Amino acid sequence: MGTKAKRGHRPHSDVVRTRRREALFTPDENALIEQASARRGLKAGAFIAAAAVEVAKTETGASSTTAPATTHELRELTAQVRDLRRLLGNVAGNLNDVARHANSTGELGQNADAILDFTRRTNMRIDAWLMQMLRSLR
Repeated sequence: MGTKAKRGHRPHSDVVRTRRREALFTPDENALIEQASARRGLKAGAFIAAAAVEVAKTETGASSTTAPATTHELRELTAQVRDLRRLLGNVAGNLNDVARHANSTGELGQNADAILDFTRRTNMRIDAWLMQMLRSLR
């Protein structure tokens, strides 16, 4: 088993690392890496190393789709689900307000179009997220 990683670092295995690799990135690529690594709570180097190893495993067939998710991956997935549930709660509340107004006055309120647009965007976001999750399970 590996040792517990310090905050922002990848967990290390008992294997001693003896090779160092270097890579150069454009400013745009570097900005993307910084943003993605910050979302995962990793330093950029740890993020790059983890991503490179995962891609290499996939390319060589060493990666198994039945392998259990890491604690970090499960926490990230849980946070995404909570965020989508919160958005759906907002949508439900807004649609309820529109329905209440329509039922009491017989006409749609002035915010009905904005609420329906928000509902469509939220549904598109959920669909995109679900497709991303399905693709990652392949």
